[in-house]
Amino acid sequence: MSLLKIEYEKRRLAAGETLQAFFNHLRGQYACLLESCGKGRYSYIAYDPFLVVWSENDTVQLLQLKNFDPFKKSGAGRIMERPESLAVSDLFEEFRFNGSAPVPFCGGAAGYFSYDFGTRFVGVRQKVFDDTLIPTYLFGFYDKVFAFDHEEGALYVIAVGETDLVARRKIDEMKTDLFRTVYPQRKGEVGELTSNLSRDAYLRKVELIKDLLRKGETYQVNLSQRFSGDCTKPGWAIYKRLAAVNPSPFACYFEYPDFSIVSCSPELLLRKRGLKVESRPIKGTAPRGMNEAEDAVNVARLLASEKENAELSMITDLVRNDLGKVCKVGSVKVLGHREIEKYSHVVHTVSRVGGELEDKKTVFDCLQAIFPGGSITGCPKKRTMEIIDQLEDYKRGVYTGSAGYISFSGDCDFNILIRTMLLKDDKVYFHAGGGIVMDSDPLREYEETLDKVLALRSALD
Repeated sequence: MSLLKIEYEKRRLAAGETLQAFFNHLRGQYACLLESCGKGRYSYIAYDPFLVVWSENDTVQLLQLKNFDPFKKSGAGRIMERPESLAVSDLFEEFRFNGSAPVPFCGGAAGYFSYDFGTRFVGVRQKVFDDTLIPTYLFGFYDKVFAFDHEEGALYVIAVGETDLVARRKIDEMKTDLFRTVYPQRKGEVGELTSNLSRDAYLRKVELIKDLLRKGETYQVNLSQRFSGDCTKPGWAIYKRLAAVNPSPFACYFEYPDFSIVSCSPELLLRKRGLKVESRPIKGTAPRGMNEAEDAVNVARLLASEKENAELSMITDLVRNDLGKVCKVGSVKVLGHREIEKYSHVVHTVSRVGGELEDKKTVFDCLQAIFPGGSITGCPKKRTMEIIDQLEDYKRGVYTGSAGYISFSGDCDFNILIRTMLLKDDKVYFHAGGGIVMDSDPLREYEETLDKVLALRSALD
């Protein structure tokens, strides 16, 4: 095991110093941005990773991008040789901080797990078609992080290394990097967007699910449709537009060599701080009104809906059970139920579930217990994921997967990748879905998916 040294500088943010302005100078292969968009305390930029690990065709791949002595000394490269390993977990066994972390993410791994990677956690063998061909997960290991504390208006410049001196030198490099030439911004175009399902086809699939519900095979199934089209607009331009149109607490942008991920997700899959863990499942959606009076009517209607209440209650119980696999007996509690959250085009009801980890459990035990999130599968999880595989035409990829970070300190934040776009090979892909229960009205369920993609469509205009 390698003990890493952490060094940082903290100062007040100056006028005009914003997360996105910084990222303009730091973009490049494997740069990532994790932004709370004014709805959370911290945002982060991680860039210039020393290592990238991903899973492709059930085999782990490793790319070492620069010299990092702790990695070489650990012999961690040998971990990559066996297939189907969650190599991110294996690598973390090799690195630990020697010191305290000033903010939750002070270097570590940042990236995504696809929904399809999560199917193996519940024992589902997928048969659905994959046409985007992205890794089932991809994480960069970062020793350089800019952290923004929005509550204090402060900036942290953070670096980790094998010695204090090495970490200090990296901080000096980081401050120089902020003066790098800004990438030129090409304009690009977006073609016609089409769904893989017609309205009638979606309605028929809802009726098929309701037939399974009547037979008692499941209690709730999340069914999605996928939109796609030609797109030559750069991902960074689309992200900036989406974050402005639909600011969300768990937004992120990942820039990889041959694809990009753009997300303004409102949903937290997992947060870990020490032994405390929390998840915030979302179920229940209504459109925003044209004015405050209409908004209030829509919120009241949402809260009065027995169907929406039943959906969220089922998923909240599922999350409680998932966290109960790794938390101390009696510690898992519902901290809030059916709280209202408003976004640009929709209103959601949200619950908060928290617990205290058993002493020997890690962030990876948590992820394996809770991923994929119940709000975007259904209940019970395994059977609903089998039904999803039967009814949906394509692998979901990043949609309803999870993106975030795992700090070298062991803390983490992971969202659920909804309100998310994948850009690859001059194409854009995004999904929208909803939970189907016995009381579901097929046409209303279809219209809800259209409400959910309004912000994404407007970001592409």
